[in-house]
Amino acid sequence: MSDAPQQRSFRFGIRFKIAVFIGVIMIALMAIDIVWNLSLQTAQAENEAREKAEVLAAEMRAAWDFVDMNQNAINRAEDGSFRTKHLVCVVAAKSISMLFTTETDYSIRFTNDTPRQQANAPDPFEQEALDAFNADPDLRAFWRVESANDGSRVFRYTEPLYVTKSCLECHGEPVGELDQYGYPKEGMQVGAVGGAMSITEPMDIYADGIQNSVTQQVVMVFFVMVAAFAAVYFVTSRLVLRPIDELRTAAKSVAEGDFCCSADATEPRTGKDEAKPSAAPRRHQRVQGERKGRLPSSGAEGGGLWGAPDELTELTGEFDRMARDLQILYEDLEGQVREKTDDLMVLNDLLNYQKRELKVALDRLGEEVAYKNEFFAIVSHELRTPLTSILAYARILNADTSLASKTREAVAEIESNATLLLNMVNNILVISKHAAQKDELLPEPVDFVDLAQFVRKALAPIAAAKDVKLTCSVAPDVPLSMADWEKLRRVLENLVDNAIKYTHRGGFVDLAITFEDAGSEASAGGTGDGARGGEIVMRVRDDGMGIAPDELDQIFELYKQAGQSANRRYRGTGLGLAVVRDLTELHGGTVAVESRVKEGSTFTVRIPHVPVPQEWDSLAG
Repeated sequence: MSDAPQQRSFRFGIRFKIAVFIGVIMIALMAIDIVWNLSLQTAQAENEAREKAEVLAAEMRAAWDFVDMNQNAINRAEDGSFRTKHLVCVVAAKSISMLFTTETDYSIRFTNDTPRQQANAPDPFEQEALDAFNADPDLRAFWRVESANDGSRVFRYTEPLYVTKSCLECHGEPVGELDQYGYPKEGMQVGAVGGAMSITEPMDIYADGIQNSVTQQVVMVFFVMVAAFAAVYFVTSRLVLRPIDELRTAAKSVAEGDFCCSADATEPRTGKDEAKPSAAPRRHQRVQGERKGRLPSSGAEGGGLWGAPDELTELTGEFDRMARDLQILYEDLEGQVREKTDDLMVLNDLLNYQKRELKVALDRLGEEVAYKNEFFAIVSHELRTPLTSILAYARILNADTSLASKTREAVAEIESNATLLLNMVNNILVISKHAAQKDELLPEPVDFVDLAQFVRKALAPIAAAKDVKLTCSVAPDVPLSMADWEKLRRVLENLVDNAIKYTHRGGFVDLAITFEDAGSEASAGGTGDGARGGEIVMRVRDDGMGIAPDELDQIFELYKQAGQSANRRYRGTGLGLAVVRDLTELHGGTVAVESRVKEGSTFTVRIPHVPVPQEWDSLAG
């Protein structure tokens, strides 16, 4: 490692963030102070300008009134005859205002709505003031600050001039009559607004004062804020950041394994420390000494800035206590790890033993399941041969008309029970094959008319024995379809047998096979109707006892029967509907049931129609 000092890269630490935060606050406060002071100074300047304008207006009004009150002395001879000297109130006021404004930047003028001279015509501000005075008789003044034509800011002030008796000689009635000066009279009335006195004051002197005042106050506030910033930054660094730096350095020492030297972690380390022997014995002695009370805890007894412990000092003490606790835990950690490792090894050996035992049990269970399925298949296959013979002989005897009626009834009962037993054996065989995953389709062209008649003939004795009417119908448009004839026979026989079983005497069971065209033509395949796409729909409907709604979801499960109870009122093994479901799904179809208690049930099997290939048609031809 190089001994050259590494340059510390800049990072956005707490000091930088505090400085930025305080700087932003200072700038925001200074901006608020500037805006506030500027607003106050502007308002004060406008008030001063308005007060000065009011004084000027009062002086001008006094001169106006003085001339007005002395009109008889000014414009009449000693004998009382009228002899104008052209010194009326308005002339005197204008003369005085001209003399006053010649030496100043102020402007005083008199105007009205119907000026006799163009120079006295109102400007936009004065016209706005005249309109306001006419609209509001109680308005005594109108003012605002605006920009002059040269761009400077000026204060505009206007007061109304009301018509008096002396004004009527020149401005009264009749309207249009020439007065003594040769001007037509306006027809004014006493008390009306006859005109306005307009005063314009420059605002430059106020603007300079505002700028100087705001600048002085901003400078003062800036220095105060800088002093406050320095004080806050110093106090924060001294009381908060330095202890945090010490804690950070101590935490780094703890991370390096130096648990007991965290109080002295702020001392710089030299390269000589790396050559010293391991400090673990010294750390252990320090821990033992502190635990026995020989060494003071680092930091907890220290003081803050004024000698009294503060929150950060207490935090430092807690950190040192935590470091000592970590040292104790670290010394005992290796033993705990060895102990836990031994426990895990024991548990692992036990788990491996249980895993081997479980594998042996699973192998034995698999063998037993395979043996059971094979046993069911063998027994079912062996039982089918004698049952088929019994059924054949029973049907031969039943066809013999020479038998007595009681004998014929006994033969019918033998045929019915043999049929039931053969169905059960076949169901067991199907279930065992399905469980062993050896069940597969053997597709061949199926004529559903022959299939329905076969099922009807096979189950007619059972229906007759219960006095149940069994009917079968096949729609004319049902085509030949590729399917497993034997498995479809098992599906229909189980559904019809199930319907007969749950139908009371005198009821009916109906098997109906229809075709639902999908509306699309097959791209390839056989001929005639066999080329159509769609579904073969087989419905078995009865008016028997029905199925409760809470049993509909489980009737297709193994060993489940609707209305199952302890007295087993209805015969059966609970395999029939499970076989129906498995064989239907093997064809890629679905089975559904609709039922209402005491009204009957309808089982619907749908399988996709598979057109008969051309080679089968040629073989049939």
